[in-house]
Amino acid sequence: MKLFTVGPVEMYPSTLEESGQQLPYFRTDEFSEVMLDSEKMLLEMANAPQGSRVVFLTASGTGAMEASVMNCLNGNDNALVVNGGSFGHRFVEICSRHKIPHEQVELPFGKTLTLEDLEAHYNKDMTALLVNVHETSTGQLYDLKMMSGFCKEHGLLFVVDAISAFIANETDMSEMGIDILILSSQKAFALAPGISMVILSPKAIEMAEKKGTDCIYFDFNDYLKNGERGQTPFTPAVGILLTLNSRLRDIKKNGLENVRGAIAEQARDFRERVKSVNVQIPDYPLSNAVTPLYFPDGNARTLYEKLRNEYGLNITPNGGELGKTVVRVGHIGNLTVEDNRILVEAMKKILEGN
Repeated sequence: MKLFTVGPVEMYPSTLEESGQQLPYFRTDEFSEVMLDSEKMLLEMANAPQGSRVVFLTASGTGAMEASVMNCLNGNDNALVVNGGSFGHRFVEICSRHKIPHEQVELPFGKTLTLEDLEAHYNKDMTALLVNVHETSTGQLYDLKMMSGFCKEHGLLFVVDAISAFIANETDMSEMGIDILILSSQKAFALAPGISMVILSPKAIEMAEKKGTDCIYFDFNDYLKNGERGQTPFTPAVGILLTLNSRLRDIKKNGLENVRGAIAEQARDFRERVKSVNVQIPDYPLSNAVTPLYFPDGNARTLYEKLRNEYGLNITPNGGELGKTVVRVGHIGNLTVEDNRILVEAMKKILEGN
């Protein structure tokens, strides 16, 4: 089964080989050195402000989203949430569950997020902007520079879920004024799911120290304290953290810009090839990580099932209201332009009834 999904993705041979090794005991100086090394590389890749730190959570991306809200916001805050799909809605649900006052910018499928959308929902009591910079359920990539300017103008904490955008698209914390950057292992890192990383700016660290949380497992202050010695407060997913370090080293060796460029070329090649197929691509900005395909006739699910069952090719289906009309093709992980050719040819055969 070839994965054109957006997480998990096709892993690289070196990751698969390393994943099959016996796990070491982790309360050691050697493992601490690995963790400190991974933190250093992540801070460099994100161009995080001086004094930033990384929290490593054994949790999915949703766990990191919730932990960020729990630790840095409380009932005295007022958040603006961009809700352009299922992941934006998840931020809304998290704020609701934790009784964080909030407003939401609701984007119907096909609409591009604009500054006017944000300004229309802003009020002077707001303290934070929460956004999934790449709304993976629709494929839309929001304008980081525009949102950064909005946050700077109004003095808002800028919380960015870049789980499917990081590495695939430029994500510069210092340039964009990002205070909290949320990442996860199973997207462009091409690792197993189970580890999420939250990069905290000094401003976010100060807020976490001041506000605290009643939660034991997701207490950022505990993670930051343990992280000083390269450890986590609880048993982490040791194997994934070891492969993360190896993957970060590979990216650093090959050059982040080169790795990002290869993903961009994979996306460009697919989008050019798929023009020969009777499908629609939304005209809003797209991430290099994934291409959404729109089927107004409602055949999206049929395409997904036939590709999977008849050709062994797994693209990403949508759920909910977009389940019948949208599928997504990922461009991250161990994929090549030859894989694109095979996928598009299979799509042609299915859609043309051959």
